[in-house]
Amino acid sequence: MNLSIVVPVYNIEHYITPMFNSLLTQSEQHFEVIIVDDGSTDNTYNVIANILALHPDLSCKVIQTENQGVSAARNRGLTEATGKYVLFLDGDDYISTDLVRTIHTHTQASAPEIICWGYSHVSEDGVTTLSYSSDYSDITGSEALTHIIVDKSLRIWTGSIAYKRELLLHHGLKYTERCVNGEDQEFIYKALSRAATVITLPDILSFYLQRNTSISNSYNVKKFDVVGVFKRVDAYFEAHPFEKLDMISPYIRNRELIENYFFNLKTCLNGTEGISIQELLRDIDHTYPELNQEMYELIRRYRGNDRRLALYIRAFLISPLLYHRFISVERSLSRFKRKESRI
Repeated sequence: MNLSIVVPVYNIEHYITPMFNSLLTQSEQHFEVIIVDDGSTDNTYNVIANILALHPDLSCKVIQTENQGVSAARNRGLTEATGKYVLFLDGDDYISTDLVRTIHTHTQASAPEIICWGYSHVSEDGVTTLSYSSDYSDITGSEALTHIIVDKSLRIWTGSIAYKRELLLHHGLKYTERCVNGEDQEFIYKALSRAATVITLPDILSFYLQRNTSISNSYNVKKFDVVGVFKRVDAYFEAHPFEKLDMISPYIRNRELIENYFFNLKTCLNGTEGISIQELLRDIDHTYPELNQEMYELIRRYRGNDRRLALYIRAFLISPLLYHRFISVERSLSRFKRKESRI
């Protein structure tokens, strides 16, 4: 078996069919599917069972577990995988009909430890909103990390990367359980840091569904789990030195931490009408004691050249209220521009 596709699912009865359709229409069949139902309380399991009853030729194993979170579900799927390569795909996302064939072709030719490809963001009504692709051919994992973190010329998402299973097992790589936000980035970065050979393809082969109810579009203070993600990645790089990782770590300690802190402040404030930044900061203090103070010290010392980030920092250091006002104006302008473009 060349490819194992691990699919964690939780309460997505209305979203899972496109994922199955994309698996059933693959142009090549060298793959297995491992679905881990993470304690769904809706009709998800029955929808899966009905689809599989109609398509008995699909090599698919379904595992039901108690609800432990997406990371635990992915880890369980990895233990069940038998393929040479492993792809983690969320149950509401889907893939191109040529994905399995393309992966098979390129992994048979050179057997990279990691292979990644382009992907698109798709709205619930099927409209492609953004697409990302890069073509760096054969690079090392540390070079890929440099392109992702330092010069930001490469984007990789959970569903746009496949790992040689042997790489993951050899280094004991697993998703951090109970981490709500950023666990996918953490896993990708750690895996890349151990990979000697990486292939990036320009083809758009997977599709990320932007659901209106996702964590990225709502108020959820647990989004700030992502700060712990970058701390763990930095510690992992220090504990497992590899080519050029020492050049990447300063960007993680400073820019990535600050950017993600501000990004999640912004999405929390934009996700709920009427929430004040004082309330949000109090919620963060309650859930993550000392995090705000720690981030304040990092922000105060920032010396990067990102102009928008510098504006956020300047406003925030003057007053968090000014920062909130700034992003509110920014949001209103963005809405106005979208409305104008439709006219």
